[in-house]
Formats: sequence, C-alpha cells, structure tokens
Amino acid sequence: MAIRDIDARRRKDRERYHQRTATRRQAGRCVRCGKFPPVAGRASCEGCAEKDRQRERARNERLKAEGRPRRDSARRKEADRERYRKAAEDRAARQLCRRCGKAEPAPDRSLCAPCGAKVRSMARARYHRGKDAGLAYGGRCASSRRRSARVRSERRRREWTEAGLCTRCGQREPEENGTTCAPCRTRRQARERETYSSRRQAGLCVRCGTASTFDGAAMCLACSALEAESGRPDRKNAAARRRYRELRSAGRCTTCGAASQGASRCVPCARKSYELSAHFRGIPDWEPEYVVVDLLTMEEHGPFGAEGDAAACIAFLKLPRERFEIVAAHHPMAHFTGA
Repeated sequence: MAIRDIDARRRKDRERYHQRTATRRQAGRCVRCGKFPPVAGRASCEGCAEKDRQRERARNERLKAEGRPRRDSARRKEADRERYRKAAEDRAARQLCRRCGKAEPAPDRSLCAPCGAKVRSMARARYHRGKDAGLAYGGRCASSRRRSARVRSERRRREWTEAGLCTRCGQREPEENGTTCAPCRTRRQARERETYSSRRQAGLCVRCGTASTFDGAAMCLACSALEAESGRPDRKNAAARRRYRELRSAGRCTTCGAASQGASRCVPCARKSYELSAHFRGIPDWEPEYVVVDLLTMEEHGPFGAEGDAAACIAFLKLPRERFEIVAAHHPMAHFTGA
C-alpha cells in the first residue's frame, strides 16, 4: 500500500537513498549507478560524473538566459568557507602548507615560504587600497588588527629581552635594572611629563585622562583606588628617597638637580619653598562659622561652616522669620591673618 503522507514518503525515500549510497560506497562502487568503480578521489564513475557535468552546464545556461544567479551567493560563500576549512585542517594534520598543501610550512608558521610571501603581498596591496580610500586599518577589522599587533609586539619584546636589547628600539643595551636604553627612557619621560601637565591644566585625571578631578587632586576616585591597590605609591616613595640620597651625596639640589654648594636645595628652589610655606604667608584666612539662634528659647543650633547649611537648618526646624537669627562667628585670630 502506497504511503499517502508526502512528508513520510519523502523521509522514507531519503533513508533508502542514504542506505543504498552507503552500501555502494562500502562495496567500492559508484554511488549513482552502482555498476562501475568510482574515479580516484571521487564518489561516482566517469560516466555518471559526465552526466552530472552536462546537467549542471544545462542548468547554468538556463539560469543565465533567465537572468538569474547560478547559485545563492550566501550559500555559495558559506560552502566555500566550509570546504576551505576542511581542506586546511586536513593539510595541517598532514603537516603541510594550509594553502597549497604541497610543501612543509615555514618554522612557527602555517604556510610555506612562497605562500606566505604571496599572502603578505596581497595583504599589503589590499591595505594600501583601503588606506588610499581613507579607511581605518585599510578596511580590515580594527579589533583583529589590534589583537595581531599586540601579539607581534609581545613576540618582538620577548626576543629583544632574550637578546639583552632595549625593548623599545631593539638597538642598544638597556640601563641597569631597567628594560629600556637611556635615549628611549628620556623620550618616554618627556612625553609622560607633557601628558601629565596638559591633563592637570585641563582638570582631568592624569591616569585615565577622561574623568574630572575635584579639590585639585591629580586622579579621579576610581583611579586613586586602583593606584593605592597597585602598590605604586610605595615604589614611587622608594624611588624618591633613593633619588634624594643620590643628589644629596653628589652635592646637588634635591629638587631640580642643579649645583647647591653642599645645601639640600639651590638658592632659587630654597626661596620658592620658603615663599610657599606658612611662615612666609602668615596665619591662614579662616572662614566664619554660622550659628542659628532661636530667639524664643535662646537655643543655639550649629555651628555651620557655610551660610547655606544654616539656612537648611532653619528650613528643617520650620522656624518663622521673626523667631530666628543667624550669627556669624569669626575666628579669634582672624585679624592676624596674612595676605
């Protein structure tokens, strides 16, 4: 009895087709006709393969005459990628070049030397075309390019470190207890000072350069916490003490490094330090304190550091206008303050 359900019949036909194909492939015969052995590297014999080719050509001509694409572009690209991926994995398993599959790959590479040179040449040409068109990274994926650059930089830095060279230029030996040479360190320190000064003048965090700072601080709250956890302040203090001892023993100014004739500071630095001290400026100018007096009970509320805080207290107590008075109390030494 014939199966009336179309889906069930198609499922049965597919199962029967796959079973027949597997049997013929296991027996070493053509999977289409099952009569002749297949061509080397193929699943069908030469006669069936020629029929498939003729049928494919006729289909392509018909689609071309109708103005329709020969194959779905998305499916074709996915099929090509999958085919290339399988071929590359098979060649890598056999320790051959992933691209040509003929020669052994170069040391620490997946391609042989000729294929690697060809790929690099095509990549350079593609990069210059994208660069001339104004595209970032020559039109390539920015994240992958940055990731590749970090890998190359780390490999180059490791090679220079093992060779005993500067990790920035790779041309000179590094300074003692360091990884960079003197010229590279001087240039880096100059750039860091310039960046620090520009961010300080703009009121930005000197570490991240994006968040604003408060009360003249050098770092934002988040970067201050990270800096404290990193232990860098301890290293900076140790380096400052070491620099102080070296300059002091050499008879130079511990602030600017100029000659100081045996003193800890030269004359300009000593004068600047004196003028910034509290002894030169005099007593600080204390701000007045504010007290709220309840005129009915003579009870005092405060003191407050700002008049706005006193007004907030009045609003909280809900005192009427004729019942309170704000008294400004100046510090006893306020009239001795210096300029």
